[in-house]
Order: sequence, then C-alpha cells, then structure tokens
Amino acid sequence: MTALQNDTPASSEDLTDDPTAAIKALALRVGGDVVGVAPVDRWDEFVPEGYRPRDILPGAKSVVVVGSRGPTMGAWRCPDARLMEINGYDFGNDRAIHIVANHIETQTGHYAMQAPTLPVAGHQPLMSMMLAAVLAGLGTRSFAANIILNPKYGLLYYSAAITTAQLAPDEMLEQMVCPAPMCVATYRNIGKTPCMAACPADEGGCLDGSIDEDGRIEEVYYDRERCSTRAMNFGINSLQKALIEIIDEQDAERRKTMINSDFFTRSCTSMGHFKESVAQCFECMRVCPIGRAERKLK
Repeated sequence: MTALQNDTPASSEDLTDDPTAAIKALALRVGGDVVGVAPVDRWDEFVPEGYRPRDILPGAKSVVVVGSRGPTMGAWRCPDARLMEINGYDFGNDRAIHIVANHIETQTGHYAMQAPTLPVAGHQPLMSMMLAAVLAGLGTRSFAANIILNPKYGLLYYSAAITTAQLAPDEMLEQMVCPAPMCVATYRNIGKTPCMAACPADEGGCLDGSIDEDGRIEEVYYDRERCSTRAMNFGINSLQKALIEIIDEQDAERRKTMINSDFFTRSCTSMGHFKESVAQCFECMRVCPIGRAERKLK
C-alpha cells in the first residue's frame, strides 16, 4: 500500500472492505495530514529489545503513524516564537492517534494503544516517533537535526498507535527527501545548505555536513546539547537550569528576585500545563524549501 495524505480520497468500498483504508481515512478526517502503516518487524533492525513495539504491546503486529502540520502558517510568521506552542498547536497528531486507537479496538476487535514517547532515561524515549515515521513511509531524515521531512509538507509532528491488528503495510520511501535540489545548488555555491547557513556549527551554531557528487547526504553533524540550550528555553530544561542558578545564588534578595522572575514563572507554568516545552527555535525549518508550497499564503 501507499501512505496517504489528506488530499487522497478513499472510496466507500475501500472503507467497507478494507480495515486499513478505513483507519487511514479516519486518521486524515480527524486531523492527520499524512498516515502510514508499518509492520512491527521493521523495528528489529534498528531498535534493541525493550524498545520495540512488541515490548510495549505484547502480540503487536502493526504500527499506525499519523503526521500533522502543527502550528498554522500565521503562527510561524509571528515574531513571538512562544505563540507557536502555547495554544497546543503541536498536539493535533496526539488527538488524532487517540481516535485511531479507539477505532481499532471498537471496530476491529484488536488491541491498540498510543505509542509512548516520553523519556524514561535521560533523553532516550521509549519509542522514537522519528523512526516510526520513516518505517511507515512518511519521510526521511534531514540535515536539520535529523528532523524527519515529508516530501509534501516538510516538517510534521508525529504520533503512532501500536495494535495487534494485522494491517496492510506501506513501503518505506526509496527517494531521500533531503537535500532538495535547491539545497544541493546552494551547497555547491557556498558550501552550506540553507539550514546549515541558518545555524552554522563553525560560527557557534548546531548544524554542519556535506553532500556527495550525486546530490545525497554524505555526512551530517548536529550538536544536540548546543541546540537544546537555544531551543529549549522553557519546560523541564529551563526549570532545571534555573533551579541550579537559584540554589547557587548566595544573595538572598537576588535569589528572591530570581524565584519571582518572569523567566522562572513561565518555566513553572510550562511544566504545569505541558506547553512551551518542545522548542522555540525553528530557524532551520523556516529556511527549508521542502513543503514551502504548502506553507505559502497571502
């Protein structure tokens, strides 16, 4: 089968006779922009035991992956990057996958659950949504922090449902989405792709890499720790950093000021409401040409 996007119609016959088509049509109807299915065996090559779908849901046979665009294009253009997140734009994929999992259980009689993504040890999630998107044929990795880029939409937010249902799988993409032809031309001209130029590692940024003679990714460098200090300005990262500074501060009045500061207040609020906790720096994605046609508005 082929992964669907939200302009791909599904006939009534498909929905009646094919449970996979029905699940995909539902995913697109409730907020997904793309949806794909991967058999659980694909994880065996890339993931150690304990992190595979069968380890999370015994007897699992398939994984349904839904991607959504998240923030509106207006939110992307807003000068205040915080506003891309505080309205929960980036959780539409989670809402869609909940509906999909419920549908699988009530309509097919098979177990289903949303795949967990929260870290369980350090920065290691129990299941990578980036890998799930690749294995379901929805995108490939990119120069920009290994973000998964969909060929039509570019950056998408992904969620997945693990199920014991045997669903028809999609093929993984054979053609790498990144680098785009424009990026190859830019690299040939200045030695950097647009995302590398936006955040160059040799000038204190996070990204570097090279493109081979065939126009394919040859090498990628991404400084995650440096990126985290720039992008994760609120949520658990900033709360941890602020607490260390507050504890180390010897001046009682300054310590009190730090506790009552706007920065610390917003960090606590973002933790309590689980908002502003993903990232505030999207400069590599702002300059990415992939999916630009879908983002261009008046």
